[in-house]
Amino acid sequence: MRVVGIIAEYNPLHNGHIYHLERAKSLSGADYCIVVMSGNFVQRGEAACTDKFSRAAWALRAGADLVLELPSVYAIAPAERFAAGGVRTLNGTGVVTDLAFGCEAPDLQTLYQISDIITTEPPALQEAIKKHLSLGKSYPRARFDALSEYGVPKNMLSAIAQPNNILAVEYLNAIRQYAEGIEPLPIERVGTGYHSEEIVGEFASATAIRKAIVEGRHEILATMPNFVGGPLLYDEQFIIPQEALSDVILYAIRRMSVSELAALPDVAEGFENVLYRSVRQARTLSEFYELIKTKRYTLARCKRIAVCALLNIKNEQVRKMVQSREGSYLKVLGFQKSARPLLSEIAKRKTAPLILRNSDLEDCPAIVRQNVETDLFSTDILSYVTTQEIKRDLSGAVII
Repeated sequence: MRVVGIIAEYNPLHNGHIYHLERAKSLSGADYCIVVMSGNFVQRGEAACTDKFSRAAWALRAGADLVLELPSVYAIAPAERFAAGGVRTLNGTGVVTDLAFGCEAPDLQTLYQISDIITTEPPALQEAIKKHLSLGKSYPRARFDALSEYGVPKNMLSAIAQPNNILAVEYLNAIRQYAEGIEPLPIERVGTGYHSEEIVGEFASATAIRKAIVEGRHEILATMPNFVGGPLLYDEQFIIPQEALSDVILYAIRRMSVSELAALPDVAEGFENVLYRSVRQARTLSEFYELIKTKRYTLARCKRIAVCALLNIKNEQVRKMVQSREGSYLKVLGFQKSARPLLSEIAKRKTAPLILRNSDLEDCPAIVRQNVETDLFSTDILSYVTTQEIKRDLSGAVII
């Protein structure tokens, strides 16, 4: 049996994602496709456009056979941890043979060369990174400038400057570390760039689509399947407005002491003091971000810190999850009826707990139960701040 895995957010699902999914199945010759998808909060440190069950249903209708949830500690994280969580989850099924990922330049040799340099990180490169970090640069910028200074060829620098290629390299690193039996399958991205806000024809970035949805622009309907575009554009109860979370995030941060803020992931070098002062000056979440973001602490990093505060995710929880052999789990968000044989095979070959129903949690390790509780809490938060009736996590998976 051949099974292709995809790590995604589908925020929202659009034509580019469907192209990627169809190409993944075609190029791999897979019998089944498993998607590991971010839950209610995504890597950019925001709530997803809508809840994880709705997005899982989209994935199933688009051709996925099984959708698993990427645990929150991995989903709300920099590229390295995001990739590691996705790969560990896929590997935990015991059945995945291929990992299909989008990138701007599907040249495995170049991606592997970048991966080799980053994973070995020679002393001269380490020193160059430290030097650029001392100038107040974000880690991705400091690493890029250090690689340039180190003498990395222009074609490799050009490749790593692209956001999907950065993630692709992290997938290769994670496969080497956690899942040597999985074959990487790069698929070239189609349409506009990752951060582009242009809508041209049938393909657009998720960034452009989210912006157009807020603006009520009807041309986005051509960029998504009807079962996604219609509800997002016309049902005011469907999309989750980011401003709905402003007060609860500010409250969560304001009630923390300086030492508690220091225990949040990605907080270092006294940044907890900046958070403590700034949250008491800001009247809105946008004002808060304006006060705290810097070259070193990018907006995305600040947003991830804020969401971790909201969900009470601490460094210790992340450390245990990343380092523990028992840290992975397979939380099922949805599956095709025709994929029951796949689930049966996973049940036989899995190396991580398979969670289909409430009772499945009873025999799970404590670290798994803690992280599932975090995932459940994220659903409770969205239910509280919106008028949307969001399906509770353990009432059952979506079945199509």
